[in-house]
Amino acid sequence: MTELIQFDPKKQLFILSNAATTYLMEIVEETYLLHRYWGKRLTDYHFSNRPPLKKRTFAATPLIEKPEISPEFLPFEFPFAHQGDYRNSAISIQRENSETLTRFHYQHYEIKTGIHDLPNLPHARATDAFSQTLVIYLYDQIAELELALFYTIFEDSPIIVRSSQLTNKSQQTIQLQKLLSASLDIPYEQQLSTTFYGTHQKEFQLNRSPIQHGLYQIGSSRGASSPQYPPYLALSKDATEHQGDVHALSLIYSGNHEITLERDQYNQLRVQIGLNSQNFSWKLAPDETFCSPQALLSYSDQGFNGNSQNFHQFFTNHLIHPAWKQKTRPILINSWEMTYYDVNALLLTRLIDAADELGFETVVLDDGWYQNRNSSKTSLGDWTIDQEKFPDGLKPLVDYAKQRNIGFGIWFEPEMISPNTQLIREHPEWVMRSAEYEPILGRSQYILDLTNPEVQQFIIETLAKTITELGVNYVKWDMNRHMTEPFSQSQTFAASEYSHRYMLGLYQIIDTLTSTYPNVLFENCSSGGGRLDPGMLYYFPQTWISDNTDGLDRQQIQYGASYLFPISSMTGHVSDVPNHQTQRLIPFETRAALASSTNMGYEMDIIQLSTEEKEQVKQHIQQYKEERTLLMNGKFYRLDSPFDSNLCAWLFLNQEEVILYVFRNIYQVFDLSLLIKLPVLEATSYYQEAKTQQIYSGSELIHCGLALENPKGDFLVHKIKLKKL
Repeated sequence: MTELIQFDPKKQLFILSNAATTYLMEIVEETYLLHRYWGKRLTDYHFSNRPPLKKRTFAATPLIEKPEISPEFLPFEFPFAHQGDYRNSAISIQRENSETLTRFHYQHYEIKTGIHDLPNLPHARATDAFSQTLVIYLYDQIAELELALFYTIFEDSPIIVRSSQLTNKSQQTIQLQKLLSASLDIPYEQQLSTTFYGTHQKEFQLNRSPIQHGLYQIGSSRGASSPQYPPYLALSKDATEHQGDVHALSLIYSGNHEITLERDQYNQLRVQIGLNSQNFSWKLAPDETFCSPQALLSYSDQGFNGNSQNFHQFFTNHLIHPAWKQKTRPILINSWEMTYYDVNALLLTRLIDAADELGFETVVLDDGWYQNRNSSKTSLGDWTIDQEKFPDGLKPLVDYAKQRNIGFGIWFEPEMISPNTQLIREHPEWVMRSAEYEPILGRSQYILDLTNPEVQQFIIETLAKTITELGVNYVKWDMNRHMTEPFSQSQTFAASEYSHRYMLGLYQIIDTLTSTYPNVLFENCSSGGGRLDPGMLYYFPQTWISDNTDGLDRQQIQYGASYLFPISSMTGHVSDVPNHQTQRLIPFETRAALASSTNMGYEMDIIQLSTEEKEQVKQHIQQYKEERTLLMNGKFYRLDSPFDSNLCAWLFLNQEEVILYVFRNIYQVFDLSLLIKLPVLEATSYYQEAKTQQIYSGSELIHCGLALENPKGDFLVHKIKLKKL
């Protein structure tokens, strides 16, 4: 078997390489670990891109006899402060004497077969694909600290997995103030940076801009990965969706994070990703170790689509739980926009009947099912079935659904607690809050202290009891506010450790539940995509990506999210019109097409549908079932961006079939027709269009494009099915 990692002792060069990518590091002066290359696979390397060094004024020179060597302009793999490198560091510590100086020197390395397993954090999973991990050890002899850098490469993926680990080998306790997951220095070559910003109901908005001199940083200090700045950064120069080099980073983590981009005076770029170091520290006693989350480094020479394919395939093969990565997800009807809090047994019975008639596979009872929950202001934490709404409980409804071969799901918001509940009266110390200040409400609720093992056990037992006693096959896990007072009333660690400890507590809870109930589909939600990140994807195979179901806004949200996440990990619903978030009136076909481009479900009143509307829904569900394998397991490509034009287009393909969706939003009288090019098809193949039976060559669809009608009216969709001959 070909080795994926090698060390050349003559060149002092670490080489990580597979069929798609190469990553190179050099040891200089037996001390410094320097970055040399990350990109397309190289057949060999002889330092052709290594710049000649020369002495520079004001540059610190640790080696007096070699003034041309200065940390100020060396391209480090993992930089640290106070050594003449004035750029952003990747690690920061404070010793008992308040000293913050560290000088790590290269010590040795190991090459191991397989992955690096993080015990308390989500991480890349081992599969049948061959993988190797390089561990590079750096050491500070004065502070007696060992820094281990981990690099994992798989034979079936262009993605490099990086993380770091600090071990205190001294006899004193230190404060770790910063430990990033990945850092690398590369030349500035007029690249653009691509990130995403957003808010509730407007997630994954594209942000592409030139890189200026200075420091650019995004991230989250909200206690969640957040819709504001999800963990993603890409660098590109002349790349399009379909061609050009794209280097992208993400983080397998769901809490506070930071991504930093720094362009210095010598036109070098320092790119960094990891835990948010703002208000963070971690007490590290003698012989204790702290591990960073894993960072993902993805390279493609096939544009942004190619880079997305890297992430999609990696998440499917090496992150999503094996029990779900190829498993068919149920088509569901969710009660929320149909009823909001006004649910009851009779209504659910009728909903199950309607779901059975129309072809749904699961009915989901959303918020409002537990005691006195008639608004967002009450009852979180008191997970007792409301006897007025459900006098016989929920078990008869679950059984009634199963008799019709329909699954039953239920909504929870386990991390939260409402004021004036029995739980808060019994356990006021379970609330996340400071000892002196009154806690601030968010969405009329507080947050439970997940750093407390008793709280963790309470949540595990509450959900386990519900799943076991009711026999539900689906849990929607919601989280609807961000942290304001990250403090524990019962634990003794420093407040600066709280946010990360909360996340470790959350991971402990959901790891226990998803391991205990591997056949229950847990869906991630945080007011939609408020905690949509690779860390949650490790446990929950799909996410409700936005509370906004509007057929216009969803185009941008789904288009943006696909830069990172496979379609199988996104959930979309057909909702009613006027839309509850925007009041827009968008045709059913367009809403159905958008939902069909995800794990499809419905969120509307299907009980009151007319005969004609029922037939429309039936046909849509049946068609989706026929196409589901292609939509969930095929490759997904973006074609036209809704961020740039009046069009949004994407397609799904496998070896035999193609489904193309083209959304045309506002009608323009000067557009006589629409022209869509399909550059991801095979040029030498022929394709037959399903409706007209017209045959086209792949080369003409790639280069000439496909002309479509442009009828009057707004928010229209074209769906084209092609079969490869």
